[in-house]
Amino acid sequence: MRPVIHNRNGIPFYYQKTPMEFKQDIYERYHEMVVRNAAVHTADHWWGKYPFQAIFDFAENHYPKSIDSNILEIGCGTGRWIASLATQYPKSTCWGIDYSYQMLKWANDYWVKGKETTIDFADRGVPKLSQKQEPLNNLKFGLAKAEKLPFEEKSQNLVVNSFLFDRLENPIKALEEMYRVLKPTGTLIVITPLNFKKARHWKIFYPPNKISTIVKDTGFTILDWKEDLIINEPLDGHGNLIRWKCLCFAVKKG
Repeated sequence: MRPVIHNRNGIPFYYQKTPMEFKQDIYERYHEMVVRNAAVHTADHWWGKYPFQAIFDFAENHYPKSIDSNILEIGCGTGRWIASLATQYPKSTCWGIDYSYQMLKWANDYWVKGKETTIDFADRGVPKLSQKQEPLNNLKFGLAKAEKLPFEEKSQNLVVNSFLFDRLENPIKALEEMYRVLKPTGTLIVITPLNFKKARHWKIFYPPNKISTIVKDTGFTILDWKEDLIINEPLDGHGNLIRWKCLCFAVKKG
């Protein structure tokens, strides 16, 4: 891996995020973004089930057979997906990478350090929750950008990401980085609602057949492709939702 630039409360930085970048990043707003992400992804009993289970159901068929794989999630947020993989593959080395320090700190405290955490979502009509998780010794978190991953070439068996592709400054560069770090025949799984924030990205990446062409041109072989996976993300205790219509694809290097 690339050398660590510095550490902050146990989170290695592989990208030098400036004070201005911290200020401009909405995902560094602790209560607004981190608490909401933690509530949606770890407080299953509030919602009666895990709201993003459909992602796991799609991805399950494409997980590695080897029990000692190298597994990477890019844009891991508060860590639910990569933690589930670390649990499923206890002999594997699992990394969660994100651009938000606050997301990573919460994830590291909860999944790696096993600290008791409190989720206060009372302003959305759900009770305050304190919970604790057994530490996962095979899981690490770090700050980096998807367009410049700190991992060595051909080092990962599985790379996954969700709700990331349409948030990236340069999705094509990120795909190239994912291809670079995957081992030969390694697998990439992407879930995205295609909710682009820039007009130029709509022109380049929509409709989804344009992404299919870009994925193939990057060097991937498509294993699975689904354009209508529905995820209902809870907003509050009254049952209000955001409905996401997602593109999902699993591809193999080579």
